Amino acid sequence: MEIFKTFKKPKDVLILLGLILLAGAVFWGIWNYYYRLLPQYVLIITKEPVYHSNKELKLAIKNILPNNICFSSCYPYYIETKLGKWVTYDYYEYCPHPDLIESCIKPDYAKFYLITLPDLDPGLHRIRVPVTISGKAGQEFREDRVYYSNDFIIK
Repeated sequence: MEIFKTFKKPKDVLILLGLILLAGAVFWGIWNYYYRLLPQYVLIITKEPVYHSNKELKLAIKNILPNNICFSSCYPYYIETKLGKWVTYDYYEYCPHPDLIESCIKPDYAKFYLITLPDLDPGLHRIRVPVTISGKAGQEFREDRVYYSNDFIIK
């Protein structure tokens, strides 16, 4: 083979392999650095800034993470109100089945939801969405992270 005739000593082959490994490590380090600079979050936005109790709220959830995000079959979201600090409204129903992953959003995809608001007190509110990272539908839900919508007003 012609390529090996250019090396005078076995030491030259080891030096070349070392340089290739070093170049690979540098490339991986640069890639990893810039990958971490990419935006990694979940964007949750309501369509309107003001809503009324017992009406429908339109919600968009955009996944800007490198992994899919998944939602609970029992409690996919919580409504919070600002009373000095953020306070979560309690669910009045107990979940009768195991809390499994019901649906997921792939990276760079969005889903849109209609939520019928219960009878809420007037004031500043937001939606809290717990998610499982890298789950699959049917698996047990675990709260890996929590994301929040923009604030909106209930009149």
